Amino acid sequence: MADVTGVHGAVVASMDGFALAQRGGQAGTVDRLAAMTSSMLALATALGRELAIGALETLILDAERGSVLMLAVPGEPPSLLMVACDDACVMGTVLWHARRCVRGIATAATSPD
Repeated sequence: MADVTGVHGAVVASMDGFALAQRGGQAGTVDRLAAMTSSMLALATALGRELAIGALETLILDAERGSVLMLAVPGEPPSLLMVACDDACVMGTVLWHARRCVRGIATAATSPD
C-alpha cells in the first residue's frame, strides 16, 4: 500500500480496537485510529444485519480532503484494515490494493509458523 498514490497510512486492528500493525501515519494516533476503525465497522455490521444485506466487507468514508477505507479481514480471530488517503488517490486503485492486502493478511494469519 505504501507505493499507492495518495495513501498516507494503514492500520491493521483487532476487532476489539487494538492496533496490530501499521504503515505510515503518525505513531501517536495509531491506537485511536484502531479503536475508531473497530467502532465504525461494528456499527456498519449492525446496519448490515438490520437491513439483511449480509456481512460487512468494505466501508468507505469520503471527506473534504480525503477518504478512509475500512475492510474486514477474515480469519480467526477476524481483524480490520483501515487505509487513509488524500484527495489525490484513485479510490478504485486503493480498493484493489487494499483487497489484495486483506487476502495477504488473511493468508498469513492462517499459515502455520
